Amino acid sequence: MKYMVLLYSHPEPWGHPVEEFTPEFSGLSADERKKHFEAFEALLGRLHENGELVGGEALGDPAKASLYEVGSDGSKKKSDGPYSSTKDHLAGFFLIEAKDQARADEIAEEFAAPGQSVELRPIWTGGE
Repeated sequence: MKYMVLLYSHPEPWGHPVEEFTPEFSGLSADERKKHFEAFEALLGRLHENGELVGGEALGDPAKASLYEVGSDGSKKKSDGPYSSTKDHLAGFFLIEAKDQARADEIAEEFAAPGQSVELRPIWTGGE
């Protein structure tokens, strides 16, 4: 089954890797930050090797986002971002394939980092 691992963060200024731009991550020691990045690279390598990593991308600055809406009168409107009502914005995503929910949960937990939250969502296949 396929899942999206959605990474949310609040870097200031916006940049990647987002952790480097959050107060939570900058509060870690240099050794802790190094270990985090090594673990992240190892995670991606393992997922790629065993076929569980389908793809992923980092996303650009939410201030450069656009929102398109259709009004009740059918009129179309474009607004400039950002749109999140919280301080966190979608920073990136990974598409994974896991044998079951338990394995998807294990993978998503490994993506968690200081200054980030992780959302795991199954890909809708119709009828679920």
